[in-house]
Amino acid sequence: MLIGTASKGRHVLDYPLTQWAFVCVVAGAVVGLLLNIPMVTQDEGYLPAYVAAAGLTRTDPSAVSRPLAVVVHHGTALVAAPLYSAVVAGLSFVLPTAISLNGVPLIPHTIGAVGISAFIYYFFARIAMPRFGGSLRDDADEIIQQWALTAFIFGAALALFIPVLVTWL
Repeated sequence: MLIGTASKGRHVLDYPLTQWAFVCVVAGAVVGLLLNIPMVTQDEGYLPAYVAAAGLTRTDPSAVSRPLAVVVHHGTALVAAPLYSAVVAGLSFVLPTAISLNGVPLIPHTIGAVGISAFIYYFFARIAMPRFGGSLRDDADEIIQQWALTAFIFGAALALFIPVLVTWL
C-alpha cells in the first residue's frame, strides 16, 4: 500500500508503508546514536536519560545504572521515529503534498518533525521530570533545558536525515 496519493500520479510519500516505517526506525536509531554527542558534551550529561529510566524502573535517578540510562535514551529515539512515521503518513492524506523532499511531502514532514520534538520535550518536562526526578529535582530547570535542546536536535536531525535516507530505497 502506498501512502497518500502516490498511486494517483502525484509526488507524495512514494514508498510502501512498511518501507517508510523501516526507514524511519533506521533514521531514529542513527539519530539516537548521534545524540550521544550533545548528551555527553552538555553540563548535565545523561541526566535526562537517568530520569526517564527512573520512571520506567520506579527508582530514584541516582540508583539507575549508566547502561540502563543509555538504553532508555536510544529506546526513546526508536519509539519516537515510528511515531513521526505515523504522523507523516496520516498527514499525507489530508495536507497539501505537492512539494516534497525525495518523495517525502514537505508540510507533513515538517509538522511531523516539529510535533515529535515537541511531544518528546513536553512528555519529559511535564510528566517524567516532575514525577520521577527524585534526587535531581533541584537541578530540574537545567535538566529540562538540556532535554529541550536534545529534543530539538533530534527533530532537526530526523528532518534532515530521512529525506537523505529514502534515496537509498
